[in-house]
Amino acid sequence: MNEIFKKPLSMLSGLVLLAMFSAPVSATVVAPNTVMFSQGNIINANAGDTLTLELRGYDFTLGPDGAAFSLSWDPLVLSYVGSAVANPPWDSSFMSEENAGVIDYVFLNKLTAGDAGNSFAIASFTFNVLGAVGSETTIGIGNPAFDDTGFTLPSGTLVDVNYVNSQVRVVPLPAAAWLFGVGLAGLLGPMGRRKQV
Repeated sequence: MNEIFKKPLSMLSGLVLLAMFSAPVSATVVAPNTVMFSQGNIINANAGDTLTLELRGYDFTLGPDGAAFSLSWDPLVLSYVGSAVANPPWDSSFMSEENAGVIDYVFLNKLTAGDAGNSFAIASFTFNVLGAVGSETTIGIGNPAFDDTGFTLPSGTLVDVNYVNSQVRVVPLPAAAWLFGVGLAGLLGPMGRRKQV
């Protein structure tokens, strides 16, 4: 093959390999009054890592001043470490103890005047990733099982909330590093084969 075509061809093949094995990018369209984790619907984690997930409210038509919800997950994949309530906007909170992958009740309230706004932080939840590579769990968010209050406006009116669950997948770290290395080698490989005149 002609020398003039070798370098661009190997660079192009490296880019094609990199594009084939890189993670797809996806966008999430958020409906009004949505509660979801800021990391998105699909969250990849490495076994043995600590994972902190940020729960947020998005595009509320009217800002709430109270919130109640529950969380659930597979305790064989994630082990609950702790949580932190966002302050502001919430100045008062109560959270039930975690029991076998379930937090039955999280209650948040604004004691100060005003509401949380249209898009707001709720709380962060930290987990240790226990699952083996290939295991996954859904982190379910919803109204508390024994109480259907959910999110409330300053007037006491209930807000119809769209809860979006997230899927946590345990993935191997070396696979990502190897794919990056292959793509980088494809780009830089031709540079080492230059002919010296």
